[in-house]
Formats: sequence, C-alpha cells, structure tokens
Amino acid sequence: MQAQEQDAQQQQVFSLLVQSWLDQTPVRIYHTKLHGARRDYVVHPYHIEPSMWNDGNYLIGYSEYHDKIARFKIARIDKVAKSTGKFREATDFDVHHFLEHAWGIWSTEEEPVTVRLRFSKWAIPRLTETVWPNATLADPAADGSRIWEMPVAEWREMLPWVRSWGSDVEVLEPVELREVMKAEVKRLLKRYAIHGTSQIQSQDRLLRCWGKTGQHEQDFHPAVFHMLDVAHVAECLLSHSTSRWRNVLSRAFNTSPDALVNWLPWMIAMHDIGKISVPFQAQNDEQKARLLEEGFDFGKWRVKDNLYHTDVGRYYLKNEFTDCQLPKWFERAWREMIGGHHGVYSKKSLDEINRELSIGIKEPNEWRELRAEANSLFKRLLLHSEPASWPEPENVSTAIMALTGFTILCDWLGSDGRYFKPRPEAEVPTYVQHSKAQARRAVTDAGFIESVLSNCGARFQDLFADRLPARPLQDAINAIPEKLLKEPCLAIIEAPTGEGKTEAALTLAHRIALHTGTDEFYCALPTTATSNQMFKRIQQHLQQRLGVSTQVKLIHGQSFLVEDDLRIEPLNPGDGEEPASLEWFSPKKRALLAPFGVGTIDQAELAALNVRHNALRLIGLAGKTVILDEVHAYDTYMTTIIEQMLRWLSALGSSVILLSATLPKARRQALVRAYGLDEPPISHDLAECVEEDSINKIDYPRLWIGSKESVHIDTPPAYNPDRPFRCTPLHIQHEAHSAKAAWLMEQIIAGGNACWICNTVERAQRLFAALPDTVEKVLIHSQLPLEERQRREQLLDERYGPTGARPSRSIVIGTQVLEQSLDLDFDLMVSDLAPIDLLLQRMGRLHRHDKNRETRPPSHEHPCLYINCELDENAMWLKMGADRFYTEYILQRTWLAIKDKGTIVLPIDYRPLVEAVYGAPKPVVGDPLYSAWEKLEKIETNARGEAKLRLLPDPTPDRPFCANDKIEFVEDEESAAWIVGQTRLGAESITLIPLERHSTQAKLVPLDEFVELNEAPTREVELRLLRRGIGVSRYEIVQHFKSIPDPSEKLFKSSSLLKSVKPLWLENGEIDIVFNGKLLHIRLDELLGLVIEKGAKN
Repeated sequence: MQAQEQDAQQQQVFSLLVQSWLDQTPVRIYHTKLHGARRDYVVHPYHIEPSMWNDGNYLIGYSEYHDKIARFKIARIDKVAKSTGKFREATDFDVHHFLEHAWGIWSTEEEPVTVRLRFSKWAIPRLTETVWPNATLADPAADGSRIWEMPVAEWREMLPWVRSWGSDVEVLEPVELREVMKAEVKRLLKRYAIHGTSQIQSQDRLLRCWGKTGQHEQDFHPAVFHMLDVAHVAECLLSHSTSRWRNVLSRAFNTSPDALVNWLPWMIAMHDIGKISVPFQAQNDEQKARLLEEGFDFGKWRVKDNLYHTDVGRYYLKNEFTDCQLPKWFERAWREMIGGHHGVYSKKSLDEINRELSIGIKEPNEWRELRAEANSLFKRLLLHSEPASWPEPENVSTAIMALTGFTILCDWLGSDGRYFKPRPEAEVPTYVQHSKAQARRAVTDAGFIESVLSNCGARFQDLFADRLPARPLQDAINAIPEKLLKEPCLAIIEAPTGEGKTEAALTLAHRIALHTGTDEFYCALPTTATSNQMFKRIQQHLQQRLGVSTQVKLIHGQSFLVEDDLRIEPLNPGDGEEPASLEWFSPKKRALLAPFGVGTIDQAELAALNVRHNALRLIGLAGKTVILDEVHAYDTYMTTIIEQMLRWLSALGSSVILLSATLPKARRQALVRAYGLDEPPISHDLAECVEEDSINKIDYPRLWIGSKESVHIDTPPAYNPDRPFRCTPLHIQHEAHSAKAAWLMEQIIAGGNACWICNTVERAQRLFAALPDTVEKVLIHSQLPLEERQRREQLLDERYGPTGARPSRSIVIGTQVLEQSLDLDFDLMVSDLAPIDLLLQRMGRLHRHDKNRETRPPSHEHPCLYINCELDENAMWLKMGADRFYTEYILQRTWLAIKDKGTIVLPIDYRPLVEAVYGAPKPVVGDPLYSAWEKLEKIETNARGEAKLRLLPDPTPDRPFCANDKIEFVEDEESAAWIVGQTRLGAESITLIPLERHSTQAKLVPLDEFVELNEAPTREVELRLLRRGIGVSRYEIVQHFKSIPDPSEKLFKSSSLLKSVKPLWLENGEIDIVFNGKLLHIRLDELLGLVIEKGAKN
C-alpha cells in the first residue's frame, strides 16, 4: 500500500494518516481537488483503502465539512495536522458495506446503477480472465457478442475502463454513460478530422455551454437543457388540471387560458438565455477551462467583471431578438421577467450592459450566434402556434409580477436535482422526451396536479351538514348573487364572537371556487397560536367537507417545530417521511405556493414588501381566495402593508375575505379603496357603503361584498342578540399583586373559573406567584419555552375549550394571547384596561359555551367583565404607567366610553363603542386629550411612513412597478433593524435557549437532558433545542445578547437552524447580566417561565 506513495512528503502524509487512524484522533488535511482549489478539511479517519485499479490510496472518514463519510485521494493531500475535538466514532461504518457496489473507491448514498455493456466476441476471452463478483454474463448472441451486466455505485468511475475497450464494447445502460461515449466518438472524429467533421455544428457547440453543474467536476447540465426543463415544467403547470395558473396568467396577459400553452413555455425557456454568454460561462473555473480547450473564445473577460446573466438576457431581448414585433408592454414584461427571475429586478440600464458586453468584454460574435441558435431551437420545440397578433397586457405591472413569479416557480422545480440530473452528452431529441417525463414527475410530486376543486354543493347546508341549523350570518352567504362571484371580489364580514364567521368565510370561499375552478385558499391569522388552532380546523374542513386529498400547509416562523404534532392524521404512516408534495413547500419562500395554507398574516404581508422573491409569494396567493381573520387586531403599520397587499391581490385576480369582530368605519373604507373599489359608485349600494355608511346600532352584524361590477350588502340578525355583560371598573394598583390575588380568591369562594388578562408578562408572573397553591391555576404568556407554552395551551383547551372538563374552581392568569382565537369559556374575567376593540374581544371568552350554562355557580350566573386601571389624583383620567405600548389617547378614549357604561349589550353596542374611540372628532387645542392625540398622530404618521418605505411599488397599469428605484429590504423575523422588511413595527426580539454547562455537554434547563457541545447536532437535536426556545423582546436583554460574540461551540456553529438563536448560559437556573450599567437578574422558573428582574439575585 505504501509503495503507491512515492516521495518523502507523501510518505510523511501517509504515516500521519495511518497514526491518526490507529489512535482514533481527528486530523486537518489540506487537499487539492482535481482541476480545483486547495482547501482544508477536518476528517475523522475510518479506513485507508488502496484502489483496485492501482491509481493510489484513499482516506475514508467522516468529514466535518461534508457532514458525512467522504473519501480523499491521499496523493492530493499535501499536509496533515492534528485537530482538536472529540473523535467521532464509526459506530455504523462498515467498509465492506460502504464499498459494496464501488467500481473502485467511489460510493454513493443512492441505489446502485445497473451498467449493461455488449462486448464483441473478440473481447470475451480477456473479459472473463477477471472474476467480477456481482456481474452476470449473458449467453452468446448469434454474432458471438455477450451482454455483461453489473450494479455499480457510480458509473463515472468506470469510464476509463470502458474507454479502454475501444470499439469492442457498446454501452447499453445507463443512458448517461451511453451519451458520454457517443460524445467521445464525436470528439475523436473532430480530433482526427474524419469524414469532414473538423467543424462541429453550431447546435453541438451550443450544447457545450453549461447551465448547471453537478457533484462531480466534469459534470454539467447544458444551459439549453435546463431551459427546456423549466419550459416543460411550465407546460405541465398550464395544463387543464392546474387551472389557477392558467387563470392568473391569462388575466395578466389579457388572453384566453387555452392560448397560453402555445407560446408561454417558449417565453419561460428564454429566462436563462443570458447564460449563453461570456460573463456566465466564465464563472466556473473548471467549466471555463473545458470550454477554452474546446475552442471557445472569451474575449477580454476579467474576473472583476460583474455582468450577470440576467442582464445579458434583458439585453438580448431588446437588442438581438428580431423574430417578431411584440407589443410594448408584452415585450417589457418578458424582459423584466428575465431580469428578475432570481428574486430581485435588475437595475442596470441596457446602455450600461451594452458597454460592458461589447466594449469592455468585447464578447466574440459566436456567442450572439449561439444565443440566436438557442432561440431557434426553443421556437421549434415550444412555440406551438404563434398568435396572429400578440396580446397586449392591460396592466404591465401585473403582467411582470405574474410572469416573474410563475417563472421562479418553474425554475425552482426545473432545477430540482432529484429529477433533472446533468446530461452533458445527451442529444436533443432524446433529452426532450426525458425532460418532459421528468417535468411531469416533478410537478406531480410537488402536489400541483392533485384535485383542488371539490364537488360539494355551494350552500352552507351542503358543506356544514353537521352544523345545522345555519346561523343567520351563515345563511346570508347563500343569498349573495351569483353574478357577483364570477369576478374577483372583496368581502368584509363583521360579526361578534359566536356568529360563525369562519364557517361563513369557508362557505363563501367554496362558492367563489365554483367559478374560478379551484378551492385553493390561504387563511391568515394574527399569531402563531391562532394559526395552530385554525390549522386543525382547516384539516378537518378539507378532509370531511370539501373531500379533497391535498394536504394543508402550516406557514409561520415556527411551523416546522409544530406542524407534525398538529396533524390530525400522520402522513404516510410507516415510512417516517413527509410526502414529496409537502416537503417541496417546506422552505418559507415557497410555502405560500401550497394549494391550501394556514399561517400568520406576516407570511402574506411579505408579498407586499420590497424584499427578495416577493413575486414568488404573490404568485402563491394570486388566483386563490385569501382569508384574513381578525383584521381589527392589526395596527397602523400592519394595516398599511395589508392595504398594499390588497392592491396587488386585486390586480392579480384574488378574491379576499376579511373577518372582523370590530372594524372602525374609516379603516373599513380604506380597505375597500385599497382593493380598487374607490371608483365612482356603480350602484346606490356602493355609494352607501363607501361614502355614507352611517353607523347605527342595527348595522351589525354586517356582510359587505363587492366587485368591479356590483355590490351586495346584508345585515343579518345576530344569532345571540341582546346579550348583556356587566362592565365594572376596578382600581387595584398594578403592583398590589397580593391584593389582586386576594380579590380573585374571594370571587371564586363559592366556585367558578376566573381569568385575569394582564398587559405585561411581569405583571402576570407576579400575580400568579401571589395566588395560593390551594387553587388550581394556570399561567400563560410569551416568555415560556415553546413546548411548555404549547402544553399549557393544550391544557387550557382541555379544561375550558368547547369539549373541556372544567374544574369546579380555578384561576387562569395570562397576557394578550388569551384575547385571540383560543376558544375558551370563563365564568368571570378581569382585564387590565386595553383598547376598546381588545376589551370586546376579551369579553368574548365570557360565558361562551352554552353547554356550561347549567353548571355555572349562582354567583356567576350573569357575565361580568371587571376592568382594572389606575386613575390620577382627581379620579378623572387614567394614570399612565407600564401600559405605554398601548397609546395613551386610545386608552383614555376607551376609559371615557366605558367608565359609566355599567352594562354592555352585545352585539348592538359594538359599533357605537368602537366609533366612540376610533371615530371620535379630533380634540381641540386646550382639550385634556389634545396632547395625547398629537402623540398618536405622530406615532401613526411615522408608522405609515415606515411601512410605505418598505412597500412594493403600486401595480400601476401604464408604468412597470420595478422601474421605481426603491431600496430592497431583507427578511429577518426577529430583527427590528432599519434595513429589515418588517411585517410588524415594534421592538426587536431574540430567541434564547436556557442551558447549563456540564463539561463538554449542555443541559437543557430545567430538564435532565444533555446534548454534546462539540458535535454537529442532528436534526432531532436541533428541533429539540428550538422547542426549548424562549422569545424575548426586552430591550436590555436583546442588546446584551447582540453585543456578545456568536457561540463558538460546534453545536451552534455548524447548525443552520440554530444560527439565529443564542444560548442563555445559566448557573443553577439563573444568571446576572449587565447592560449599560443596568444589572438584571434572569432565572428560569418551571411555573413562571423566564423571569427578568432588576438587580442581582438574592
């Protein structure tokens, strides 16, 4: 073995590797790839193996860089050094299994490939001199030839051996190896100038231009083949079984759906035409060296040149494409798609591109000819029928957005290496058939071919036969005129809790689907908790009511941690893997493409922000019905973004359903106008809705639905009319936690289930701690480990949910999470003073479930909401303290509206109360509220300005939106940095994972679980740690952890999932930190969660 390593340096390298192998210590090797660069790897040696073909020895071991077992040719290692860290034992490594199907030394994680070769009768004697353990040799054919067959891990490794047989062998399988040999023959013909082939045809030259590279150095996928792959994906997506794409794109281009497939795939194939250029082909050193060897001229290209293939593509369409005369906006949409299909639109001018390409690089003319050849090939294969006149989009911005988003989708599917592997030597006719078949597989496996239109009837009674009789609001959906639903529409459903808004929205979505041809929808909610709850309901709806097989995707920042736990039925039981369709939608940027989705509003908001790949998100929502729940819960900043989202959804043909318990008149009108219904009223109803719409007590509940053609308004009676709630002020000091606890205990002395909603986590923790242990109690807030918060949410549902077994006496303490869609029922509620719409929402958790009516204690026979607040010395106005994240003006207006109310009757008091706070006239100078109003105006003006700065430009019909030179923002869910495209305007947050050090391990506090600090984590360990994560937004904590270096432990450094979190290193469950001279004590309490207190620990 050592005889193969010749010089003294190699002998030293070999000796060091053998020693580390025997000692079981990791080493750092400096290795040079063939035709590649030198780099260092930390390797844990498992084996040293000589090649059976006598071309050298190989080191086999676990590579930290590759995160798997890898092999390195020792002759290419020029230096070996000891490495630190614990040796990763080869517990599951078996060299015989590893090399079982290797031709020499190459192995693979995939199934072996069957190689079939036909040897001539003259070669058989030499072939049979060698014993081939896994090979079979067929009986001789009539001409004496015999077929030899063998499973091989990697056919590329045996290529030199196959070549060595010359014309005595013919490759039958695999087709890739056969193509390589055919290309070899072509090159030999050229090399020896046989049969006048000294000049290879231009199409053959075209196929030598790479578009994608493979794992192996010599692998490449021809650019035109990749473009054909993407075009064939487009053809599949434009089939009749995927009607949403047809509808969206035909609407955007002002043409018929059936016409699209005749020419759109050709346009999409051209998305990467700029790759057939010097700037792109020179990007890869190995591919450039190959092309130079094959006679390609790179002009005066320099490494520093930064001309991208998207720029060259735009230039080609404007300056080189002369096939046909295209309408102005049609050509512009096509050109901007080519420039923007990588997620951001090109800002470089065409003149600047021309200077760099023609004058700077001096690109030889052959490249222009090759681009023309590629276009001719695509036209012949993809342009099935050229229109007599090309369509002219009515809205160029919509056309650009729809085409770009659709192209990105096709490009991502067409770049999936599971289906489209490098085929550098394939011939065009053969590859076209292969590409079409693989495109169909890719689209099918991604879930786009599944049925997404239910054959269920359109009426509420058809969908919800288990929820009869229908409530008045739900019955009102049946009465919406059919003609209104034939075009994209906006619906606003305003009703209190318990009226069945969600079921009404789902019924309306299905009625719309019967006209659009697809039931696809996205349901957006304010928080992850409400999204998780809705996720379960939507699964049941799809399976039990619509009867569609397509799975629904949960879409929010933590969905990958909880989605599997929330599924009603396991996915593909037995194999442990997610179906290919849901797996494809897992990355957040393409999650909205899933036919059905439930998630936070943030994921939809990103479609309206000027962030990378917003076109992909918008095409994910285009043509669907988008349901936005709890619209009243969004502040000025978020509402500004939502309004822009409505503009784009309207332009792209999406119907939108807005659900709200309490929506101020001004906000409702702004949302209607944003959808594009602010033109001169077409009917009296529209005028009444947009302009007059007087607020009165009978105008609620309310259903408003409008399209460009007509409007329908209905005010169905309430299902639960005239429900009186006592509204009683309390004035216990916020810091008097013992007094509050004593008051609560007194209220349930005869039984009952009480709830107190606090405005801050600290207040909730202190109140909970003040309660005696003799009473059943639950605390829920945001500063709990994720899995603990989910456990407590489940506990609340089991106790106080629709089917819960309620205790006879208990207390729940929580924060704002309790006011949202958690379906809970309490006998008594106390709330810190909050804006009126939130108070009304919280009130909806009082006496909610009829099943508990007979078992409520007599002392809680009537629902009562106590509102706790502190007043100034005159007992006239609120004393503003720690509740300053709610604006003073809104809190003071709320207090004025309710302080003498006594009894609130729902639903008739909804409108007057909301308008009394949000629709009140501007206070005059000298009014006690004027100063607070001024502060609110500044806050809201700033919020609108910050939102507008980050917004995607308007979908203007006669000016491309991408022509506006706006700053591109970045995504980061936790950061509040200025450059981040925030979906919520607020404090920056950080995720902490509480841990304690124990030598080389970390303990998950307060659990008795340990993880290795110096090992790369498995996926299971990553998810385990993230489920213990705690989100914190307190300024001092966030800034402290931002200021310290990222963790150096391999546990964090080598994990992409853990890179954005910080370990919170505790000692005995606590720690003191200092920031800007402030001393803070942090501890993790099993009951209270993460407690942050001023000063050092006691």
